[in-house]
Amino acid sequence: MHFLGIDGGGTKTDFLLLNEEGNTVRQRRIGTISYKQIGMDNTVWVLRENIKEILGGIQEKVYICIAFPNWGESAGNDILFSQRLHEITSFPVKVVNDSMAGWAGSLGLQEGINLVAGTGSIAYGRNKNGEEARAGGWCELFSDEGSCYWLGIKALELFTKESDGRAEKGTLLEIFRAYFCLKEDFDIIDIFEKEYKNDRTKIASIQKQLYQAAVSGDVEAQKLYISAAQELAVLIKTVYRKLKFQMEIAVSYSGGLFHARELILNPLQEQLAASGLYLCMPKYMPVQGAALLAAWEYRKEEAFIERLLKGLKA
Repeated sequence: MHFLGIDGGGTKTDFLLLNEEGNTVRQRRIGTISYKQIGMDNTVWVLRENIKEILGGIQEKVYICIAFPNWGESAGNDILFSQRLHEITSFPVKVVNDSMAGWAGSLGLQEGINLVAGTGSIAYGRNKNGEEARAGGWCELFSDEGSCYWLGIKALELFTKESDGRAEKGTLLEIFRAYFCLKEDFDIIDIFEKEYKNDRTKIASIQKQLYQAAVSGDVEAQKLYISAAQELAVLIKTVYRKLKFQMEIAVSYSGGLFHARELILNPLQEQLAASGLYLCMPKYMPVQGAALLAAWEYRKEEAFIERLLKGLKA
């Protein structure tokens, strides 16, 4: 028996194949499989070809879990994708929102809350009774607060303010000018319209320039990470309230934003401390969480999962 976890985010997709001892058999990373970004036909084709390659030579039965950033957000697309699963593989497939894979990996299928803050943002939790709740993860155009996309837009806004003099000039100004090769600051409008406007992944990547500005002392850039932490804390507290937790509970995290380390983690912990919540390092990666969900679908036994966890490498 093998278990294949597929964690598809807004930027990248990880594949991980485990055996029954929890040992890694094969793994790979490709671009996004979000059908919002590449279309349903391309999503089906990419999944089929990559699953075929990663399972090449495997004779035993395989249980698969695909974690999507889109799942559960469009009834029509959920139905359409479910109807096309037979085009992808003949093995059993469980499809979940990628926030569930983040929770399963970061907390090893134990009760608690996981915050995903990458291209988008969402919090997902589960209590000991198996009840689940989520907050956030709506749409980057009117939600995804605190995410890399959100910070990318905020960074562009801050650039315009620093250029105008509406905000104190900081290092972000020169970082943007160099990164975008601007001859005039207003050139950013044309560059955004042509290269970034319809690409949420590229907009999210602008957060990296904001990070450079923040670590080099740009006070206004640092304030944006504090604002992001405030938004993310609201997501976590909302899930906490929905699940009626009445004690300290583990809150873990995953996603590209946390490459900013203390810039986001310190203010986030400060926001949570007043509510008796604490952050804990994720135990495993989201793709490992997807593989664990595939294994749980095969055998819902804690002893079996414990054996699997012993073989996993954090």
